[in-house]
Amino acid sequence: MDIDATRRGILDNDGHLLIEGGPGSGKTTIALLKAAQVLEALQPEQHVLFLSFSRAAVRQIADRVTEHIAYSVRDHLEVRTFHAFFLDFVRAHGSLLTGRPSAFLPPDEERRRKADHDGDWSVEVLVLAQQGVYVFDQLAATAATLFERSTALRHLYSDRYPLIIVDEFQDTNIDQWRAIKALAEQSAIICLADPDQRIYEGFVKGVDDARLQQAVDVLSPTRFSLGVDNHRSKGNGILAYADAVLRNQPAEVPDAIDYLSYRPGYKPEHVAHWAIHFLHDKLTAQLGHRPTIAVLGTSGLFVARISEAISTDRVLAGKTLPAIDHELVWDPGLAAAAGYVVASILEWPALPRTEAVTATLHAIADFYRIKTADKETQSARQAIATTVRAIEALTTGRRPASKTAKAMIQAYDEEIQLTGNPVTDWQLARARLQGSPQLAEIFGKARLLRLLHASDSLAWGLRDAWNGEGAYPGAADVVRSILAEELVTGPAVEPHPVTLMNLHKSKGKEFDGVVIVDELHNAKLLDTSWPASRIIRQRRVIRVAITRARHRVMFVRPKDAAPLVHG
Repeated sequence: MDIDATRRGILDNDGHLLIEGGPGSGKTTIALLKAAQVLEALQPEQHVLFLSFSRAAVRQIADRVTEHIAYSVRDHLEVRTFHAFFLDFVRAHGSLLTGRPSAFLPPDEERRRKADHDGDWSVEVLVLAQQGVYVFDQLAATAATLFERSTALRHLYSDRYPLIIVDEFQDTNIDQWRAIKALAEQSAIICLADPDQRIYEGFVKGVDDARLQQAVDVLSPTRFSLGVDNHRSKGNGILAYADAVLRNQPAEVPDAIDYLSYRPGYKPEHVAHWAIHFLHDKLTAQLGHRPTIAVLGTSGLFVARISEAISTDRVLAGKTLPAIDHELVWDPGLAAAAGYVVASILEWPALPRTEAVTATLHAIADFYRIKTADKETQSARQAIATTVRAIEALTTGRRPASKTAKAMIQAYDEEIQLTGNPVTDWQLARARLQGSPQLAEIFGKARLLRLLHASDSLAWGLRDAWNGEGAYPGAADVVRSILAEELVTGPAVEPHPVTLMNLHKSKGKEFDGVVIVDELHNAKLLDTSWPASRIIRQRRVIRVAITRARHRVMFVRPKDAAPLVHG
């Protein structure tokens, strides 16, 4: 990177800094260069803290560390998500508020309790915190309160972290901002921000479009603008087109962006299947290596449909499209709950029939409790009630009426022959999830869990649980512990060549190519009948989605879709 006058000013200025710039403008790179400069002068016990929101963003920042940070000081740079940092902090110091050791309630357990709670859950969360039990969204508030109340803690952490870099500062919520303000008394704060990537206000609690102005008022930072510099997709017109979409200005479609229109009668997920193959071939020829591709849909349900569609071979317009191996950025809590059902089956050979099947039925009931905590549905409530009745029948020696329970009893009686290979055995146990619509749903969610190789964390944990006699005693607890940790810290895995997610989840990520799929009816990319405020918010989201691409973007849209740019 060329060190121009603006970047030289960043490197030469001490104290609080606010660095603004668009996607690919080099905010992260100059922040790492600043960190490298500071690291050389630190004491052995001191570190630089780099905070970001997503695990993918943390991974991408960490990947750049080797380019900019000397090996001798690399261990003194901590790149972490807000949640992971606050979790460790609350575990260490939460007892100062309650007089009790701190405990963390994993998201899946929180949702299960919420489903069973009759009162106001937001009040219950505060009651739990007073007892030293913290849910995911309470970590930042608790950490902020501790920093605000304890001068000793502020001094301790500012001494350890004399420089704190905050990625995507415009997206900080009120509690994250409170913690940053408290530490800013002694630590230098560098805020990296792009005002045009504010896509969470009104969507995530506590996010405020006035946050940047609040930082200016409170921190009085030295401000730097990297303007429209673009190092991610330099020279190919992607950023300029994304900016035109944001502002609804006339723009020519650059060569790096393709549009594929589909007519009524074609399903968008099937057309997306073709588009992924097309983009893959085009990028492979352009780059000379296997590309990374993101497929972005307008809703979670739509993305799940795309995932299902591309998982099998398909013939479209006379051309055979092979199935596409891919990763789906999933609902981690619900997929984890499905994983606990699979893990309970791994324990079967070591347990008597009634104990084994009732344990699995309890896990199935918990799956639907977690599901209904997010969205109350009659079918989920009915599944819980039916499963609970089946458990009562089994434990009292009666035959359950539930189709799910009958299927599990039959699966147990057929005896599962486990091998000691966690990957193979996981697939064997998961295959037992058939015989009812509920089991089919759980099977689908369990498929989203990554247990594909012997080196995956779940495989390592299950290998330790194997008893050498045909079973995995305690497998459910092992899986619960591993997945609870990964929900906060993230699994240490390489990104998949093809990744599916909704538009919002793409923020902070980069790919060689991006396919943006627009649905015909239920979840449109843009609708001119929407209120103006919603259209403005959606244009920000679309800009974020477009600028995830380094080299190429492909839109899959209905033939009569509203144009993204004026004129």
